[in-house]
Amino acid sequence: MARIGNNPTARQQKVLDYIRRHAQRTGAPPTVREIASALGFASTNAVACHVAALERHGLLERRPHSSRGLRATGSISPGVPILGRVAAGQPITAQENIEGYLAPDSFLINDAESTFVLRVQGDSMTGDGILSGDYVVVRRQPVAERGSIVVAMVDDEATVKHWQADADAVRLVASNPSYPPIEIRPGDGKMVDVLGIVTGVFRRL
Repeated sequence: MARIGNNPTARQQKVLDYIRRHAQRTGAPPTVREIASALGFASTNAVACHVAALERHGLLERRPHSSRGLRATGSISPGVPILGRVAAGQPITAQENIEGYLAPDSFLINDAESTFVLRVQGDSMTGDGILSGDYVVVRRQPVAERGSIVVAMVDDEATVKHWQADADAVRLVASNPSYPPIEIRPGDGKMVDVLGIVTGVFRRL
């Protein structure tokens, strides 16, 4: 967003500075309620007005539908976003609420700007060492080679599986033999898209 003419007021600048400090200190932007509490605002409405003004100045960007979606423009990215969860089992409705940020290690993540992290729910990928509760690192890209582990959208639901596509069907294949492949054939009325390729997995001990 391009910056427009007027400079921010002193109160707006305090809000902006706090958002930057909070993101650098914790790895995640503050919520509007946290800003109000930290800076002594009487209500969150006052903070919302300052946030809107900073957006108009081009000094702040806001991710829709996320309580931690504030980002000071020109600031250092807080890290790789952890975006809700993905099913390793039957597909579940996709969630893109930011749960936090992962500080990227350049040895593991070469391109933080095109990478996100999802929390796994389900046990269909245990054959690849991906367990329920693990986090998968995903590189955004719309295509995949046969056999790649992908995060795919089936209509508006997300799942992590091996990608197998040929002329007659797309198959999303689990590595746990208890789960049959998910097949999408022409004429089924379903849409399937690759969100990205799984490039890593980690778990909290």
